[in-house]
Amino acid sequence: MPPKLNLPHSEASGSVTRGKSLPVFTTRYAFPSTEGLGESMYLGAGADLEPDTLLYAYSHGFFPWYEKPPILWCSPPQRTVLRAGELHISRSLKKALKRSNLEIRCDSSFTEVIRLCARVRPETWITDEMQSAYVKLFELGWAHSWEAYEDSRLVGGIYGVVLGRAAFLESTFHLQNNAGKIALVNMYEQLLGSGAQFFDFQVPSEIAESFGAYEVPRATFEKMLRQALV
Repeated sequence: MPPKLNLPHSEASGSVTRGKSLPVFTTRYAFPSTEGLGESMYLGAGADLEPDTLLYAYSHGFFPWYEKPPILWCSPPQRTVLRAGELHISRSLKKALKRSNLEIRCDSSFTEVIRLCARVRPETWITDEMQSAYVKLFELGWAHSWEAYEDSRLVGGIYGVVLGRAAFLESTFHLQNNAGKIALVNMYEQLLGSGAQFFDFQVPSEIAESFGAYEVPRATFEKMLRQALV
């Protein structure tokens, strides 16, 4: 069991302080360093899912991943990423993109996207608590969604967190073949145009592999993250 997270002695409230560029995120919880974590992926257990806690976590390379309390904070020893300019689009997806008449929107239905990402999975970490937490991040401008519509019907989408030039991809869904992937390609192109340096898929998955994502050591990922947040 990972160590329980406690409040530091000051018990000061978390805050977001604006710097010259990206905000400097702080939290009232005493998260440990990833140094010495080795092959374990669990940094700690507990804390909360308030915006300041989540933003601190993402800016330091870890994220919440659990199905029931307590909240588990994860920093995989190998991180699945895709650097800018490395997106692989399969031959079949290229054909689907050419034939597609889907309308792609950004941030038009965030709540519905995260709800459907949870609903299409028989077992999911996207609990009601997680959904509420990321909706708060969306309302603050840190979480985003890309949606694929066919005749005004939402048929695919993806949501994630964007900090500086780093994009953290949380989950995707499709109700029509390739709709989620088409939304992801549009997300990638839009963020690439905004200067994104890498896309974090967190852990290996079929969709990550299909786009050419690969694993890098935790230390490499943390270095990439520091550079992207400058």
